Parts: sequence; C-alpha cells; structure tokens
Amino acid sequence: MNKKNIVVIIAFVFIFNINVYSNDTKPKQEYFKIKKDNSQIINVENIEILDINNNKIGNKNWSSAVVLNNGNLLVGEYKPNKTYDYYEVNKQGEKSFITNNKYYIKDIHSQTGSFITVKEENQKYYLGVLDKEFNIVYDNIFEYKENSFKEYSDILKTKDGTYGVFTIEGEELISPIFNSIKKIDNNSFEVIYKDKNYILKKSNNSYVNETAINNIDNWARNSVRNAINLNFISQNLQVKLNEYITRAEFCEIMIKLYEKKTGFEISTNVKNNFVDTNNKYVTKAYSLGIISGKTANRFEPNSYITREESAVILANLIKKMEYPIKDVDYQYLDSNLISPWAKESIQIVSNSKIMTGDTKNKFNPKNNYKVVEAISTIMRLYELK
Repeated sequence: MNKKNIVVIIAFVFIFNINVYSNDTKPKQEYFKIKKDNSQIINVENIEILDINNNKIGNKNWSSAVVLNNGNLLVGEYKPNKTYDYYEVNKQGEKSFITNNKYYIKDIHSQTGSFITVKEENQKYYLGVLDKEFNIVYDNIFEYKENSFKEYSDILKTKDGTYGVFTIEGEELISPIFNSIKKIDNNSFEVIYKDKNYILKKSNNSYVNETAINNIDNWARNSVRNAINLNFISQNLQVKLNEYITRAEFCEIMIKLYEKKTGFEISTNVKNNFVDTNNKYVTKAYSLGIISGKTANRFEPNSYITREESAVILANLIKKMEYPIKDVDYQYLDSNLISPWAKESIQIVSNSKIMTGDTKNKFNPKNNYKVVEAISTIMRLYELK
C-alpha cells in the first residue's frame, strides 16, 4: 500500500486528535514516548514511537496508539489486506506481537480493559468490543459513535436501525427493538416503539415497561411485574402484552421458567428436527420433550398458540418437573370442541389450577392465547409447590 492510499484511509476515519490516549493513564517517559508534529490533528502515519534514548521503535505505518491499563502501549499496523497487526510495547521499549484481525482498535475502556473496535463494511463503520484476551464480546454490529462506552453501559444503534442499551461486558440491559431511546435518569429511559412512547424503569436487575403494564387489566399487573423481575419477559413481549403470543414466544417463557425453577440450563446442542426455525427456546423445548411440531418437521414458530396447545405444553412441563397431579374430573360446557390429543392435558392443568375456563365454564380450546394470559399462567406454575 502506498502512502497516498494510507492517507485516504486516514482521512475518512483513522485520524487521531493530538490526545491519543484512551484513559487517564499516561505512559511513563522513562519507558517510551510518542513523537508527533505540532498539528492539532495529525495523520497516524506521522506517529513515531521512541524509547528513552530517542531511538525509533520499529519501522511501521502505525494506524493506532492507545495506552493499556498496565501502562504499556498498544500499537496497530494497517496491512494491505485490510487487517491490523497489533503489538504491545512494554516498559523496556520491546515489542511483542499480539494478534492479527480485521478490527481497528479505537479505544480501551478504562475500567474493564476491553477494546472498542471499528470495522468498515460497505463504506460504513461499525463498533464492536473485544475483551482483554481479544475474545469477541460484541461483533461489530453497532453504528459508529465517537464516544461509545465511555461509561459502563451505552445506548447504541444496531445495523438493523434499532436502539438498545448494552454494557461494556456484554449484557443487554434493554433489547435493541426500539426506534429511539432517551435516558431520563440513572434508572429510567423513554423509548419509542412503532410510534408509541413508553417509559422503562429499573426494578431489581430488569427494566419494566411501566407504560405497557398500566395498559393491561388490574388482575394481571402483579403477575407481569413478578415475571419481568424474574427475567421471564423480554422487552419485545412487554410491548405486546395485550396481543396474542406466538408458539415460539410461549416456548421462550416456559423455558425461562423451567431453568429458573430447576437451576438447570438446557443444552441447545441437540438435533433440531424443525426446518422452519432455529430459535434456541424452541430447540430447548424440543430437547426437553415438551413440544411437538404442527407436522413432523415444521413447528410454525410465528403462528399464534391456542389455549389447548398451551395446555399440552404446560401439562408436559408439569410432568417433567414432577409435580403431583390431582385426580379431579373437570367438565367444561364446550368439551366437545377439545381435540382428543389435548383432553388429558387440559384435565391436568385444570386440576392444578394452572389454567381453567372462563366464567361461563367454557375452556375455549381453539381461542388464541394472549401474552398477558400466558404470563399469568406460567406464574401460577412457578408458584406451584
């Protein structure tokens, strides 16, 4: 790569202000120093790394220079194949090769030592995070923002154009489903989802969609709050509490309940017989043996689940968790509408008071199940002794 090409690349993104350090730690002069010209903005190709005796360290076209938490210097060399060689310069001015990758290291988080990375795709730049061992925390999925991850968590926009809140260590505090997010204070955010405004407030370790909860019936609010605090309910489900729940979404809350209640995390390292989904919660439910497909190899994850389908999954889970099954014969006025394959399961969930009929003593087996109804049901199962 000639000098002209390097300057063009730098002109777009790889231009450093005269302060090239990632945090307040300054390199000790007796270890090494960086020689720059007197311009306010400098091309990184003009950076020279010198030892204490003013001898140049290496003969490279450095693309970056950031200070590590241990006081050493991390420098990157841009390669013609659009990768970067990274070296750590220690206090004796010696270089040690660290890694070669496609990420340009922009900054280092001052508390965790994680690397903030930049990657160019289709003339756009995206942010990612590597840990101190260069393992991927976030692939480069966030739109470029100059001051990203200066704090422990950050509001970021994904490649899909949606916003979420993420921690530097890889925890998703608010799912990236929103059209915009605005921080109100340390414990609350104002968000927009499909042109509707919501307020999310922190409760325990979760963010509760207070606006959505206020729009559901009083009888369900406590169950929904408790489910959110137990991390059963994603933000994606919180904004659709009064809508019907899909088959995949029902699997999600069931598996979260099971893993929380039993303390056992189900492996996804199993053969998935369904050709129409690779959803991890569907895979786990299939591995646990509590679901079956609409056909031998199709699950139809985005179809709404019916009450009798829900009852079958719930009954299977009750058996897996070895709850005692009471012997009571429930007779519903619409029993003739219940599919033969669901009759036993409806008896089990009815006997356990997990799922019952309406005030007219009808089970309504073919009706679709709402999110808020499903949440109330799984919370009864969670609280079952």
